[in-house]
Amino acid sequence: MHEMRDLVRMPNVRIAALCDLSTDLVQAGLAHLNEGRPEAEQVQAPAFTDARRMLDSVDLDAVYVALPPFAHGPIEHTVIDAGKAIMVEKPLAVEMAIAREIDAHIKEAGIVNAVGYQLRYGAMVDQARALLASVPIGLVMAIRLGSLPEKLWWRIQARSGGMLIEQHTHAVDLMRYLAGDVETVYAAAGTVLLRDVPQLDIDDVNAASVTFVNGAVGSIVNTCAVAGRSMPNLSSYIHVVARDLVLAVSPRSLHVMRAGQERQEMTAEHDDTNFKLNEAFIHAVETGDRSVIRSPYSDSLRTHAVTVGAVQSAREGRPVNVPSLWQG
Repeated sequence: MHEMRDLVRMPNVRIAALCDLSTDLVQAGLAHLNEGRPEAEQVQAPAFTDARRMLDSVDLDAVYVALPPFAHGPIEHTVIDAGKAIMVEKPLAVEMAIAREIDAHIKEAGIVNAVGYQLRYGAMVDQARALLASVPIGLVMAIRLGSLPEKLWWRIQARSGGMLIEQHTHAVDLMRYLAGDVETVYAAAGTVLLRDVPQLDIDDVNAASVTFVNGAVGSIVNTCAVAGRSMPNLSSYIHVVARDLVLAVSPRSLHVMRAGQERQEMTAEHDDTNFKLNEAFIHAVETGDRSVIRSPYSDSLRTHAVTVGAVQSAREGRPVNVPSLWQG
């Protein structure tokens, strides 16, 4: 829905078709999208239950693929086979092999592509990258204290991938965007606090140590077992300790700490990172200029490998080499 709201704001974009296994859900989504819009601006688009039929019936320039993690794979390959530009919502899949196959297919087809890691487009993230460009980075931390989503598929490991793959992937991606690729990950996890939740088999607590290619180290900590919604979502900030510099980074806020100086805070409260992501993708589709896309599929695959590697490490009780996962 966020993507559709962004797209209807762009005068050069028309939503030409929608596809879901449930046409009722499509119609409900359209009704919600059109709520409050003048009749002349109402979005009207045919609904399909089969992606192949949609692609055969409607002339499309680009396709957005927003699926639960377990459903990724066949739809992407159908879109790629049709030669359409593709935007894929995170996470890329549950299994690494599926994401690698999609990546290889995209490269073979040469189509415009992007993944929905919108945090990369934050104005304060740009400021942080500029500050970190000339200093050695030593430590990067990402913490998320969240509650259990209501969707039943989310609590099943084989369908969601668990909280780290499905939820905390945004923060992991921002860690990579600021500090570079991850070499190894060594994690511990378990189902400790939510054992009484029916049908739940995901880890509800997770802690991982990572080593970056540049020698920096980091921590990824997350839980989905916070009762209620009153706790702060600490994944809003990535903490970076560099030489004579400490940053707390979010897309809309940046805290800068230097020895002997007052703490500096910068904000961009109205920065719409999701819109900027979609705007960049549409620009690339229109012009062929892919330089504006900050999260192409091949790079996003490396973020996915960190989260998949952490889950694997916790299961096997050993460090996992991350490049071996995305390289295959």
